[in-house]
Amino acid sequence: MRYQPHQDEIAAVPDMSDEELLEYFLYRVFETDEVWCLKDAGQPVLRDVAGRETLPVWPYKIFAEAAANGDWEGLQPVPESVDYFTYQTLNRAAGQDVTLEIMPRGPAPGCLIAPERLFGMLENMMESRDYTVGD
Repeated sequence: MRYQPHQDEIAAVPDMSDEELLEYFLYRVFETDEVWCLKDAGQPVLRDVAGRETLPVWPYKIFAEAAANGDWEGLQPVPESVDYFTYQTLNRAAGQDVTLEIMPRGPAPGCLIAPERLFGMLENMMESRDYTVGD
């Protein structure tokens, strides 16, 4: 891992709104060029949130490691490059009708977002190197 969040960031995450989680995730994945998920036997772990199949993702390994408990005990945090995540993982998720779950906090769901919408945000950031969630 090239970067780690500051302690004040770690402390703030549990109280962040969905919009704040999304904005934090977007800026941090570009800072680190990594998106983290949990994998079991090489496959990303999915979970059900309110009847929707979701793919949980985090911007830092430390958050993915913290999530690897309970039902996810023993699962391995695995990084993907932002490019791979954007052009491969998000396309696969869209084709399988899987929603992205940005930074779930324990049993509490993270920010739920359609892969197509997240793809547009990430692609805009790649092109302009600047993005605001409110656009």
